[in-house]
Amino acid sequence: MKIKSSDLFLKLVILAVAFFMLLPLYVSVKDVLDSKNELNALLATRDLWPTIGRSLLLASLTALGGALIAVPQAWMLARYHIPGKKLILILCVLPLVFPSYISAYSYLAAFEPLGFYHNITGSQFPISIRNGLFGTWMSMTLVNSPLIFLMTYAALQRQSPSQEESARLLGFSPLQVFFKVSLPTLKIPIASGMLLVALYTLSDFGTPAILRYKTMTYYIFRHLDRGSFDRASFFSLLLIVIAFLFLILESWITRTQSRVTDNKSRQIIRKASKGKMLFIASFYSSTIFMACLLPLMTILYWFSKGRSSELIFPKNLFDSSLNSATLAFAAALISIIFAIPCAWCALRKKGLFATFADRISFMGNMFPGLVIGLAFISFFVSFKIFGYSFYQTLWLPVLGCAIRFLPQAVSSVKTSLAQINPRLEEASLMLGHDSLATKLRVTAPLLKPGVLAGFALVFISTLKELPITLLLAQPGKFYLTQNIWNLIDEAEYSLVAAPALLLLGISCISLYFILNQKLIKSND
Repeated sequence: MKIKSSDLFLKLVILAVAFFMLLPLYVSVKDVLDSKNELNALLATRDLWPTIGRSLLLASLTALGGALIAVPQAWMLARYHIPGKKLILILCVLPLVFPSYISAYSYLAAFEPLGFYHNITGSQFPISIRNGLFGTWMSMTLVNSPLIFLMTYAALQRQSPSQEESARLLGFSPLQVFFKVSLPTLKIPIASGMLLVALYTLSDFGTPAILRYKTMTYYIFRHLDRGSFDRASFFSLLLIVIAFLFLILESWITRTQSRVTDNKSRQIIRKASKGKMLFIASFYSSTIFMACLLPLMTILYWFSKGRSSELIFPKNLFDSSLNSATLAFAAALISIIFAIPCAWCALRKKGLFATFADRISFMGNMFPGLVIGLAFISFFVSFKIFGYSFYQTLWLPVLGCAIRFLPQAVSSVKTSLAQINPRLEEASLMLGHDSLATKLRVTAPLLKPGVLAGFALVFISTLKELPITLLLAQPGKFYLTQNIWNLIDEAEYSLVAAPALLLLGISCISLYFILNQKLIKSND
């Protein structure tokens, strides 16, 4: 049976994606099996189970804390007439543009002795932010709660108002309506969002490292820094297994969610009494202040503390920014080259290979940046093609970030591709155009919005990526995230401010792609 050249190219790209996606799992398993004695010693160590327990405790508390913030935010915004609703919606989502390590730095710089809080109030903050669960939990909760907010708010917009109105006619109070009518129908999106937050928390490296809370990612980096690749691989494999279990659970919940039908009827927006409005205003202002305004105020405060340009702007700020932009552009381009065949095969082809392409393209969600960085170092340190080594070249961080954020690109491309009617392509073929001309003249223009959105999302995510740039950067070349990390490690808070503000400014672009969805349009 003759294979079309386009199908052959499609399969080769997907197989290349599969190779890079499976590489972290292969390296972790191989390193663990090759060091059985070390494995037995690790299993017997007293630090292992407490470390796993700390990681799971942080993930659980962060997911719970995020839900306690996000669900009331979403419900009040969806059900009450609140002045400045669109602005509040933007501010509720805004913490997503804060990289977790910048948020951790801002809270540390605010609440440390002689920090922003001390200079404003003249007293020390009563709770220690560093060296404990509280600071790490607070930072991770405030940064990740918008993930639950987005899912809950979208579900509330689809919900039929008839059940809530019936409950009100029966004499239920607003709180009774929320707990007995609304909340049971929101269990699936809330649980899905909480699992996503837990997964992000498990894979995060920057916040636990800055605030010195010893999770599994902390030990992976520590063992890598000491050259103990086998121990780092063991913790990497543990993290992969836990993340895989979380993803299976999240996938099951998402499939269950499809049973809920969308509501086309107009939502009933109620006016709040003065007492309720005071509570709503207090709740929103406190959460938005802690999640957005306080970090920004702290960064601006330390920016203003620099007495000269040398104390405000790091010497290599321009070079590191240019290096980061180059890396982000290349990673976004590679991810789109990988994403289009994966999305096309998943939606337009049938059979096992199509299912394989769909599943393999989303495996990037399972691997934290540290795990990908470790795998690439272990594999490419001795791997050569025709005598050429990829180790310590730009290719490694580019491929690492492209694989890490490929699911974002695939999701965007699939969304656009699913909206293209295949009959348009069939009509083009019937008019005498060949397959290539049809794809270029018909499919490509319609696919363009999803491709651009996916490119932008990967670009922004790569700019903020810390572990991969730390592990895979070429000697002598620095990226913006490395600059920020090194300055935070040296407690140079004034010098951190400029690159942090620059990164936040660029990251705000990603907010456009979130708010460009039906989330805000539904409020028009």
